[in-house]
Amino acid sequence: MTEPSGWTLSRIWGALRKLWVVIVVSVLAGAVVTFAATSVMTPNYESTSTLAFSAGKGTTSQELADGGNYIQTQMPTFAQLATSSAVLQPVIDELRLGMSVNDLKKQMVVTIPQNTLVLQVAVSWTSAQESATVANAIAQSLTTVVRQVAPKPSTGQRSAINVTLVDKAVAAEHPTSPDKVKDPILGGLAGLVIGVLIVLVWTLVDTRIPSLQVLKQLTGAPVLGSVSRTRSTARLWTVQDPSGQTAEEFRRISSALAYATFGKEVRSIVVTSASPGEGKSAVSANLALTLAGLGSKVLLLDADLRRPRVAANFELVDVVGLTTVLMGRTPLNQATQQHAGSDLDILTSGALPPNPAEFLTSERMRTLLDEAVAHYDFVIIDSPPVLSVADAGLLAPITDGALVVVDAKHTRQAALASAMSSLQDTGGRITGVVLNRARPDRRGAARYGEYLAPKGQRHGSRDVTARPAASDSEPRPVKAARRGQ
Repeated sequence: MTEPSGWTLSRIWGALRKLWVVIVVSVLAGAVVTFAATSVMTPNYESTSTLAFSAGKGTTSQELADGGNYIQTQMPTFAQLATSSAVLQPVIDELRLGMSVNDLKKQMVVTIPQNTLVLQVAVSWTSAQESATVANAIAQSLTTVVRQVAPKPSTGQRSAINVTLVDKAVAAEHPTSPDKVKDPILGGLAGLVIGVLIVLVWTLVDTRIPSLQVLKQLTGAPVLGSVSRTRSTARLWTVQDPSGQTAEEFRRISSALAYATFGKEVRSIVVTSASPGEGKSAVSANLALTLAGLGSKVLLLDADLRRPRVAANFELVDVVGLTTVLMGRTPLNQATQQHAGSDLDILTSGALPPNPAEFLTSERMRTLLDEAVAHYDFVIIDSPPVLSVADAGLLAPITDGALVVVDAKHTRQAALASAMSSLQDTGGRITGVVLNRARPDRRGAARYGEYLAPKGQRHGSRDVTARPAASDSEPRPVKAARRGQ
């Protein structure tokens, strides 16, 4: 098997398309949670008062320029002074705020616009009117303190620095925080980022094989096709709905099998999987039915002598079967049961032995397979999972090839790699890989359903006559010449 490719645009886009619901839910959750949080938060209103500083003396332009430069150098001092206790404590006492100087500092921001002699005092409060009142009180207190500490030219003269309240704070009409329009939008954007990250991380750690594209990247063996997920509890899909999408998928798998084995004599095929529950018994049964429906004489052999499923799938009596033939009690032609309406013969497992591996590796098993291949075009062998027991690895070398079933919802990449390596290490040849329970192509299914409308079904004002299930352009398995007949 080859290593999966790294992150590509197509892989990222595929992950986002597959898990778009996660992203949508994350966006909605982010927006809703943020909106709910802003709805219960106490609003804050901000008001700003503006002070202008100028030189208190000077008659010539040079004196005014020197005074302006002096004040420019003092602006950081005035900003620091605005947050001092000398300025704030009188405000607290006058307005009876009931807080400390440090608490009031946290509610205000002092800024000096660049290259100006302007100082702005912004106050944030839970009340719009109180915000404006406190901002104006701080500006007035700062004016008083600056006039007190500013140098004076001589005794009795006014301060060398003039402070003017040029813009009184007014009550804000709308709260500055929270923003009930902007914040939910930002919350939704944050949810979008989180949702995308969740999808990408999940895709990175999820080592399942969800599509044929991923399966082709992982394995060098022929990928014969996929079988879509179905809600039906029946196991014989091709019998239940011979004109349905699943039946067509098995016809395509049969055609791909013919191409994959072109020039090679492949008559006996072991069908297996990496782990239990991945659908290898259902795939082997429907593949056998499809091959028989296309005109080949087929034997479906249940070689799973631990947890056989063939008899249950076809609702057959499992008294006489493979173990009966191997023990020499019944010949092959008498032990098989024919599926009504097709050239499919079925050999169930029979009584389960305590030592399945010895039965499957016996010389009688080789003889049985030779006899079956001589009388049938295809012998489809349902075998146990590779990683559970060694039976599939024992059967693969004495057959013409192995077909590995991969479950799109459960098979992990490491398990598939281990199973294929195990089959190859024992001398088996992997004929192909089939992806089971794949996500259905709904657009293709809709077109196919319309194409296969039953005879007499109304379509608008016209009757639509049923057409052949398989397109003439679809290649079909070539019926192999029987040997020994």
